Amino acid sequence: MIQNKDYILQMIEAAGKALAKIIGFREQEEFHQALEEIELCYSEHFDLIHIDTESNYIKLDIYGELLKHEADINGKLGEDLKAKELYKKALQSLSKAEIKSKSFDMKRMGLMNEIKSAIR
Repeated sequence: MIQNKDYILQMIEAAGKALAKIIGFREQEEFHQALEEIELCYSEHFDLIHIDTESNYIKLDIYGELLKHEADINGKLGEDLKAKELYKKALQSLSKAEIKSKSFDMKRMGLMNEIKSAIR
């Protein structure tokens, strides 16, 4: 059990650092570098084949947030169809996290509301 907690803490720390880089690149409008950082984060921290069956809501939250950032960037680059599909995946991941966590999370709900607005 302790080993699992260490893994989760390491994953959260690594994802936090990656998200900080991604947000920095977005603020500087270095969209291609932000997308590269997102892809790196996916490959290092997520088994995309099994993400739909993932029972760890923290991983689902992080995955959903990464998808949202990727969708935002693609929207800025004019890739509206790709952005919309990524928003849908992000919403699905965050919705699963909401169900699996059995708790209300303001940040998650805020992200979900932003995504719903972007899809409309």
